[in-house]
Amino acid sequence: MGLSSVWGPTCERILIVGLTGGIASGKSEALREFRRLGAFTIDADEVAREVVLPGNEAYDQVVSEFGNGVLDEYGNIDRNKLAAVVFANEEKRLKLNAITHPAIFKEIAKRLTDFSSSLKPKDIPVAIVDAALIVDVGVAKLFDLVVVVTSSEEERLSRLVSKRGMSREEALKRIKSQVPEEKRLSLADLVIDNDKGLEELKNEVRRVWSKIAKKALELRD
Repeated sequence: MGLSSVWGPTCERILIVGLTGGIASGKSEALREFRRLGAFTIDADEVAREVVLPGNEAYDQVVSEFGNGVLDEYGNIDRNKLAAVVFANEEKRLKLNAITHPAIFKEIAKRLTDFSSSLKPKDIPVAIVDAALIVDVGVAKLFDLVVVVTSSEEERLSRLVSKRGMSREEALKRIKSQVPEEKRLSLADLVIDNDKGLEELKNEVRRVWSKIAKKALELRD
């Protein structure tokens, strides 16, 4: 707690936790378990999809910058088409980030404020924000705690090939496009190991949630 200057004054009342991990680390599954345990959660990827829906300012800016070629037949932004345009072009990727990141940040701040403002005495004052690129884009300091879901490269490769249908070469390229796991772990306050299957992942999440909730309640008191 103490990031009110970043997220807004009412967020002083809550512990804001950043949840991150490399592609196929199991971060999304960990978020579902945190939610099942009663945590208030925000999925930054979900927010990213919402801010570029038709009618939003970011949608208009994306279409203006990249053209109608990134739209599907219904006039929505096709994320695969957009990714194909920006993935291999650093300048275009940075332009896209300059459009979408402020909109995503604004919406996350709004949700944090709404949650903080609606807290009841028995609620655990914790918000968990799932964002894959917390370390990649250098925003770890925006969170009271950073939780990293980690898994071996070989295990992540196996998941990308078997569950997402990627070739091993493509999967390895996606992994290598992100920051090294060592850097991610160096900024972690808490680590969730996901190399031993779903049930063990759930046990790891419960262990970490217990520590987070205890810290939040201690700070509130």
